[in-house]
Amino acid sequence: MLSSKNPLQIVVIKGVCSGLGSLTIALTLGERASNLWYILAALVLGFVAYGLSIFFYIHAQRELGATKTSAYYAVAPFIGVALSLVIFRELPSMSFIIALLIMIAGTYFASTDNKAS
Repeated sequence: MLSSKNPLQIVVIKGVCSGLGSLTIALTLGERASNLWYILAALVLGFVAYGLSIFFYIHAQRELGATKTSAYYAVAPFIGVALSLVIFRELPSMSFIIALLIMIAGTYFASTDNKAS
């Protein structure tokens, strides 16, 4: 049933439902509205980080298949690492390098198909 839906419909429904859920929790806890600019910035960030990523993921699942989509998504953390190194211009620590090597190994094992025949 879900696979026959338009990715945009899925994203809109998920976004509206999660937004209403968050609003309900905030009102229940007695939170007040913040500065309008913070709200707009949060909406834009949510649109890009949540909405577009889910839309493209669902679209990729449909067009490329689960295997290729998962392989491409496995690269995302490494893009984040590369961007953070460029943006923040900090030298990586030894624990960072060890963690990166573990990430690389985990991605390799998760994305290769080594079934015993």
